Amino acid sequence: MSKPWPPPPDLDSIRELMREADPEGLIKNEGAPQDEYEPEEENFFAAIADFPTSDLLAARLTPILEGIWAQSFNLNSAELAQRKPALEALAEQVERFFGPEAKPQVRGA
Repeated sequence: MSKPWPPPPDLDSIRELMREADPEGLIKNEGAPQDEYEPEEENFFAAIADFPTSDLLAARLTPILEGIWAQSFNLNSAELAQRKPALEALAEQVERFFGPEAKPQVRGA
């Protein structure tokens, strides 16, 4: 029996995407541990876990990430605006891997 494509998001993949995106630059620039974004990863995954594939679009995911970021990092609107490009890029990656137009991916390719 074949599995549906694209697969639904899983927490490990969300973790990998968020850590690679490193929207705050804490891992790459400040040497923070890899689990620096664990609460944000878990909150984001919980928010999208039941989304159908058709809803896994960057336009829908970005506001969710912005809300999580604003709360987690106590950001005002100007501070959140500075992070918006990184959060949009992360949302686009999630869409690329799990959204309606997702194609099979090879890690590292």
